[in-house]
Amino acid sequence: MTPLERLRLAAALGHAVAASELRLVTPAGETIVVSAHPGADIDPCAMRRVVRAFACPDNTDHSQRVAAVEFGGSLDHLGGGVYRVAHHGIEQRWVASLLAPARIAELLDDVGLDAVPDEALHGCLKPDPELGVTLLVITANDERYLDLLDPIATQAAAAIFVEELRCAASLHPSFREASGEAS
Repeated sequence: MTPLERLRLAAALGHAVAASELRLVTPAGETIVVSAHPGADIDPCAMRRVVRAFACPDNTDHSQRVAAVEFGGSLDHLGGGVYRVAHHGIEQRWVASLLAPARIAELLDDVGLDAVPDEALHGCLKPDPELGVTLLVITANDERYLDLLDPIATQAAAAIFVEELRCAASLHPSFREASGEAS
């Protein structure tokens, strides 16, 4: 994943999740705090505009100036690209992807939801077309179903990331040569 792709994912999460905080760590060890809090260095909307500008072909991409992104505030990174968000007693899991919403919807058809009651979980896709990011939000509809939330979110994230890897590999020149698709 490129530094710009990593920043696109982080900016989308920071912009969409209320009370989130991103800490952008520079190679020199400096930290830039992105949050709606008045003490932050930059707010999520401004961060989103900056990342969009980096992605424009006519602008310089400075994304390599961010060595790491740390998540905080209402975003708790559980690992594997799954983020826990809890507010007003509602538990959610968020996954950010570079895939189009329609492709994620197709992938989710294959996630092991057969054993999950329809009323247990609610899934929703939140596309951010300007950043080229799709956010998957899975909400437990009832406390009784909290134990299903993490396994389903993990399965969904795994399916999404495998597809992202497959797409990235198919675009790589060495993959095309090895598979006989050289141009």
